[in-house]
Amino acid sequence: MTVEHVAVAALAVEVVIMVLARVSTERRHWNHAQRGAAAPLERDDITRASGVLYAIAAVAMMVGAVVTPVALTLRAVGTFALFGILLPAFAANSVLVLATRGNPAAVTAPQRGLAFAVAAGGGALSAALV
Repeated sequence: MTVEHVAVAALAVEVVIMVLARVSTERRHWNHAQRGAAAPLERDDITRASGVLYAIAAVAMMVGAVVTPVALTLRAVGTFALFGILLPAFAANSVLVLATRGNPAAVTAPQRGLAFAVAAGGGALSAALV
């Protein structure tokens, strides 16, 4: 198994995590609208990742780009921006949404560490996708 295979597998896992978080969020919205359940929290949106998650993904992406010889073309920079920063940060935020049901006050240190690991791993592996 090459690094490219691992990067594609990590990308697939990120997408699955984001889909699971979105389905969970939509279910909470549906329950609120149909059954009068508690309203979902504003932080339930998986695209509202914190700046820290973006920064961790960006730093990990830069480390991956320095370690791996990558020609910085417009296509490579776009790929890095999408697969190295946005998707890992969204997936890391999705981990927090799934773990805490969208409540940022309920995040524990291990959950935050897992989210940081997802952001860093996705950012670092993005260099293999270029």
